[in-house]
Amino acid sequence: MKAGFYECDITPPLGGYIPGHYSEARGLDVRDRLYARAAVLEEDGQVAAFVCVDSCMLPPDMPKAVAARVAAYTDIPEENVCVACNHTHAGAPIIDNPEIKCFSDDTYRDVCYRLAADAVTLAYRRREEVTLSFGRSELHGYSFNRNYVLEDGTAVTWNPGKPYREMFGPIDPEVGVVVCHREGKPVGALVNFALHQCCTPNFRAYSGDYSSVLARELKKAYGDEFSTVFLLGACGDINHVDTDWQRTEQNAYDEIGRALSEKVRQAIAAATPVGEGLTVKREEITLAKRQASAAYVKEKLADYAASGRNFEMRAHNLMYYRYTNREPSVTLHLSTVKLGNTAFYCMPGEIFTEFGLALKARSEADNVMVVTSCNDYCGYVPTARAFAENCDLYEASLCHHSCLVPEAGDKMVDKLLEMQP
Repeated sequence: MKAGFYECDITPPLGGYIPGHYSEARGLDVRDRLYARAAVLEEDGQVAAFVCVDSCMLPPDMPKAVAARVAAYTDIPEENVCVACNHTHAGAPIIDNPEIKCFSDDTYRDVCYRLAADAVTLAYRRREEVTLSFGRSELHGYSFNRNYVLEDGTAVTWNPGKPYREMFGPIDPEVGVVVCHREGKPVGALVNFALHQCCTPNFRAYSGDYSSVLARELKKAYGDEFSTVFLLGACGDINHVDTDWQRTEQNAYDEIGRALSEKVRQAIAAATPVGEGLTVKREEITLAKRQASAAYVKEKLADYAASGRNFEMRAHNLMYYRYTNREPSVTLHLSTVKLGNTAFYCMPGEIFTEFGLALKARSEADNVMVVTSCNDYCGYVPTARAFAENCDLYEASLCHHSCLVPEAGDKMVDKLLEMQP
């Protein structure tokens, strides 16, 4: 087996719009430099490439543009390049989204695309003989489902405080690591963890969030040449705020990054060989979109007003969607990478944790990495029960970035499992 890693600095100029907020947030400082980090794996002529960009979302044209540039400079087929973002809410200004008052820096975006592709190309040119192992550990105390069931049975979002009965859904504390050793020394790793990257003190400074801290800490442990490709797990409904104990935003991202790095080191120390074989598959899936009829809009506006929860924001999002949505469905790309006894399932959008756990439970592979915000962006993908009448969840509120039908997530999971080698 051969592997190569590379990191391209993509820190933007000051003043860019930072996506991920419902306000005009601009990058006026640099808390952490932003990167496109890539890993290329090769066995018997088969190649799989991963590149993760420090950004909140993937622009629609980015995966294709990056993969095409990689194919022009290497022998890697476009369909074997998995382009992901780590969903940091303080990332690169490459998104055009009037719904959240965010616009890209077009000049910077072009450079960012090329550097993300070049990270893959340069990782490919640096591939060397390595041994690959998989290790796992668990990180507890930092991940909380942000949807809660209140005492009256209603489910609501954003850590509503007491009284509440229970969390609406589960968390996934697993830390999965595929680590490469060269001559017995760790040289790079792909790390998978499911926690929303929205933990920095404010959103006026560029940052890769806790995964930036993770990358720095692992360089301290294994040397400056060690590269960490962070792949975000299924965490569309998971954040770092505990209703019983509000973790302060002043130290959350640094604390989480350090805690996660310790668990990664534990996983690496206990890692076992993944075995032989490398297979990559990519297929399309077409999913229906919910539609905003006049009657539906009238009903939902009345519901939002009655609830008193974030009426202005949700009403704005609903009306924006009604007047911009022109298609009844969307076609997305799903990828699987089988590496010995380890499977990567790559999904677009912000996936609820239950889907990640379902893939881990149902997969035939011994080890599973669920990679989200990958190859496409389709917004939130909640579970079907999130659309029940007693649920008033932000992630299920119809808008530009939450528009798929309730069964979309189950269809993605079923399709990925059909694709597995």
